[in-house]
Amino acid sequence: MRGHSPPAIVFAGIACSALSLVIGLIIGLSGLAENNGFILNQGIATDIALHPDLMVFGVIGGLLVTEKLDLMEKFRIAGKLRISRVTVLSLFSGVFLASFGIFADSSPSRDVGLSLVIVASLLFLYYMTSHRNPGMPGIKKVFGAAVFALALTAAANLNHFITDSTELSYLALLFPVLYVMAERMELGFVRGMKSSQIRIQAAFAWLSVILAILSVELEIGMLPSILMLGSIAFLIALVLVSLAYDPTFRKLRNKGRLQSFMQKGIVISYLWLFLGVALFILQIIRGHGFLDPAAHSIALGFIGTFIVAHSPIIFPLTLKKKAVQENVTLLPIIVITAANIMRIFGDLTVSVFPMSNAISYASGYVIILAILSFAYNLKRIMPAPNPRADPSAA
Repeated sequence: MRGHSPPAIVFAGIACSALSLVIGLIIGLSGLAENNGFILNQGIATDIALHPDLMVFGVIGGLLVTEKLDLMEKFRIAGKLRISRVTVLSLFSGVFLASFGIFADSSPSRDVGLSLVIVASLLFLYYMTSHRNPGMPGIKKVFGAAVFALALTAAANLNHFITDSTELSYLALLFPVLYVMAERMELGFVRGMKSSQIRIQAAFAWLSVILAILSVELEIGMLPSILMLGSIAFLIALVLVSLAYDPTFRKLRNKGRLQSFMQKGIVISYLWLFLGVALFILQIIRGHGFLDPAAHSIALGFIGTFIVAHSPIIFPLTLKKKAVQENVTLLPIIVITAANIMRIFGDLTVSVFPMSNAISYASGYVIILAILSFAYNLKRIMPAPNPRADPSAA
């Protein structure tokens, strides 16, 4: 029935996110090959600055916006424009324009593209924090801090490449980390997190974002490092308080396959988050050698595993499809964890272990296997309807 199908804008969001992922992976794999002494496509590898823009704005930003599109369809600007349509159009046209600008060395195209990403981010911020959007005000402020970090990342990207700046790389990752923490806080509130604690959490979130953007823009001696360490301190405090109320860290009496799958994925995600934060601190102290493993520990380890862990719930809801969640398998979590271990180990031991370059490079292909296993898992969860078993499915 038509009423049970998601709006077309949802499929547009998924398609554009998928396209961003494919292009980002091709560029990232080419750059990974060149960095580790292999030859895949040197021409594409030179455009490695495209990779974080596509992954942060197009893939992570695109998926998080797409998750909300069904609800955003009912939200209109000035009573006329559907905020969902304007946000998707601005976000993905901005992502692809900015990417073309980097590829073609066209500053006007890149600037216009990033400006459109800023517009999309501010529209999403308006929706997530609006009083018309149901939710607890304190938690909506954490969502607001997360999405504002996305807008600030695009704005700072006008003058800096993410690949060239430790501080900007950290700011770019604050967006998905804080967004995920806001979602976990919604569950924590159900388990007894007090309103006063949530208000403090919101303050921590905004302080971490403000200090992060100041660390990017105030290039004065040791000030960027001090500001970034301050931002990390507020982020760690926010995460630790949230963990105390996170329902993941409790014993489930009747643990089914789905609950076990999600619990394992979320625990692994948090381990990658703490490792990534520690590596960012080492990057600040040493000044080199830890940026790539820190960024991938959080981007692939924390965010990637979190998306995989929640996929049996999120994708059926987004696509409005019946799901058999007990069909879930641990395969994608195992493979994405293996890929991240290979990448982090290879990057950290490159100067002491002869095979490190090959291990790091091979991790890129294991990531592709992780994506395929993720798709396989979704197919198991959302099987095609059998007309013989269900006459109404015809």
